[in-house]
Amino acid sequence: MSFTRSRRRFAYCSLVLTFALSTSALAGPVVLETTQLRFEIADDGAVRSLTSKPQGVEYASAAGAPCPVGMVYRGGVMKPVDQGPYAETGQWTYEGGSRFPVTAVSLEGDRLTLTFQGAEAKATYRVRRTDGYLAFELLAIEGKPVDRIEFPRACLRKLPMLGQWIHVAWDEYFGVCLCGGNLQTDADMVVNEDRVLMTTAASSDVGFAGAVAVLFGCHDPKDRFLDAMARIERDFDLPPGAARRKLPSQKLSYFFAGKASPSDIDQYITVAKQGGFRILLISYGAFARSPGHFQWSDRYPNGMADLRRVADRVRNAGLKLGLHIHYNKVRRIDPYITPVPDDRLHYLRRFTLASPLTPETTTIVVREDPAGLTLEEDRRVLKLGKEFIQYDDYTQSPPYQLTGCQRGLLGTVPASHDEGTQLGLLHFDASPSFVLLDQTSDIQDEVAHRIAEIYRQTGPYEMFYFDGAEDVHEPFHHHAARAQYRVYRLLEPAPPVCESALCTPMNWHLMTRGNAYDKVATPDRMKDFCRLMPCPSAAALQMDFSRIDFGWLNIGRSASGYPGPDVVEYIASRAAGWDCPLSVSTSPKGLQSNPRIDDCLAVLKIWEDARLGNHLTDADCRRLRIVPPENAHYVSCYRQRGIYQTYCDNGDLADWQRRILADRREHHLFINRHGRYELVDIEEIPDVAHGKLKACLFQRQSEPNNTYVLAWAVEDPLQLRLGDRRITAMRPFGHELPCPTGADSCQFLIGPRTYLCLRDVDRAGARRILQSAVVVH
Repeated sequence: MSFTRSRRRFAYCSLVLTFALSTSALAGPVVLETTQLRFEIADDGAVRSLTSKPQGVEYASAAGAPCPVGMVYRGGVMKPVDQGPYAETGQWTYEGGSRFPVTAVSLEGDRLTLTFQGAEAKATYRVRRTDGYLAFELLAIEGKPVDRIEFPRACLRKLPMLGQWIHVAWDEYFGVCLCGGNLQTDADMVVNEDRVLMTTAASSDVGFAGAVAVLFGCHDPKDRFLDAMARIERDFDLPPGAARRKLPSQKLSYFFAGKASPSDIDQYITVAKQGGFRILLISYGAFARSPGHFQWSDRYPNGMADLRRVADRVRNAGLKLGLHIHYNKVRRIDPYITPVPDDRLHYLRRFTLASPLTPETTTIVVREDPAGLTLEEDRRVLKLGKEFIQYDDYTQSPPYQLTGCQRGLLGTVPASHDEGTQLGLLHFDASPSFVLLDQTSDIQDEVAHRIAEIYRQTGPYEMFYFDGAEDVHEPFHHHAARAQYRVYRLLEPAPPVCESALCTPMNWHLMTRGNAYDKVATPDRMKDFCRLMPCPSAAALQMDFSRIDFGWLNIGRSASGYPGPDVVEYIASRAAGWDCPLSVSTSPKGLQSNPRIDDCLAVLKIWEDARLGNHLTDADCRRLRIVPPENAHYVSCYRQRGIYQTYCDNGDLADWQRRILADRREHHLFINRHGRYELVDIEEIPDVAHGKLKACLFQRQSEPNNTYVLAWAVEDPLQLRLGDRRITAMRPFGHELPCPTGADSCQFLIGPRTYLCLRDVDRAGARRILQSAVVVH
């Protein structure tokens, strides 16, 4: 190459560089505005400002390094950060691979171009500017391949309210929300000590083109956020989660009649009414042998006609009806599994036969290394053609072998298979009774149509419970919401209330409330569990303009005992503090085994009636809440479970737990002589009558000189002698009971909850009287 030619090329390159720099300089920052929000991006791709226009207040964080508005990733994986004993917390980190921040941004018309110089990639978005929101549709990514792109990204200063389900950060004046506009788009919120990173993203495993992000600001978010989100849901054809959250049905508690049948539905109805429930939830497990085909069980010999009869009985009794469904998996007994397995089941691992098989072969040779393959009982199931095979073990050096194979499992027929045939390890859920569906196939739509047929022929339903929402394969954020949507879109009319225990960002539009805890706590631990999990969850979901369900409660007798009315009242009172519903999941037989079940149901009814009748003031509700430490904030672990985790900024989760468990306040609600609801603080007195009696003290503002006792027998009714004559017994409150008195004592028969009024006795005196009580045999 001659010197002259080299100089020409250098001059040309210099001219191009000079032109690029001057164009960039002339372009300046990108400014995008709505009537509520001003979003400014520097030409080098850093977020410069995010301002509330009504107040002129800056919400972008000035702390830390400048926030790039875009980022691309190549290689590596997103993994959850472990924040304590409850595992996943929703905080995610990128491990392995490379990440590249945006290096230049330019806007021409409605086309926004992002350049990622380090990645040798460029992305183009279509920008839609309206008075209410900014929308960004990803049109294309050019250059070298990438696995994930985040845009837009924005670092805000940390605000007091962080809704980490729908990704909204707000204070009393203004809120900023960055969410997905379709099922294709992922979103995340990462909370640090002094700022909050909000992102939306598209990934190669779902598809880049067409992903939509929506950014908007909202003045007075406490009152206006749902209206602002409702407009976005209409414009982007999303389920109307915002509008449904305003419906009165969202406040209704339910009785989970899981196994109700035509022969015993009246028992469930009676219990539901006794507990003040407005919704009775029936499970598919009552009428179907398995999800998938939903073949009718023996308990419903007339099939759909029997279910219609049950549904009509519930509605004619004045109750609303709900339907509980497993929708994304099938049991081993379903026709999708046996005797001829469907090809659209999901596999955790795939292998290739390295040699042919006969029907008698018990050792399978494969080309791929089976290292890490599960050896857990009941999960070692492979699908090969139309046959299931269970292996016993495997080798990890060539030739790779699966050994001790049992052929023709689950009613399938052993067959011959050629070399090169593919086989897969079945993907079971948390219990190996269910096999997951391949969400990239149309099998989920088939199942959805069968569910919709049952729903239409036996509806309308007030509530729909999507159980097992976590039982989908990667990419999790996409399939968790998409599987639900494939069912929801066929439900006519759409149910006002939808629940699920799992919360991905797009689930917010589908699920109006969630977080049932599946009877995880024993009776002696129910109060503590309520303090540690549902209470913080309720506080967190309030920031997302949502509610949780304080359930499912098992209030029957089990191997670990049974809860008394004080346990039930504690949970009902905490739910009322956040105006949240609760649910009970116990069979009538299980309920009858609890000697205080009538008291427990009466407790539920009074709290439900008071809450729905607006008999609790705002001050009452604040009094009932457990207030987390000031340095605590909430993190949603939506990618794996629907539990919200709370932790402290200093990372000491154990300290937070100790502090929350130290809040031992309890409350009692009753109807006084004037027919008004009255809320009082109560204090349990331990070891009354050798533990055979539960007793709680309380005092009333209207009678400061008297002390009241709420007492009940733990098991069988008992005669109780108290060493004081100044006592009146009532059941219920205000209805006096006859009682024999002696010279210096009185005697009562106590079984169900009974009120004792100790006239002119202070709390200390009441404790002495109770602790000296004698059981009369």
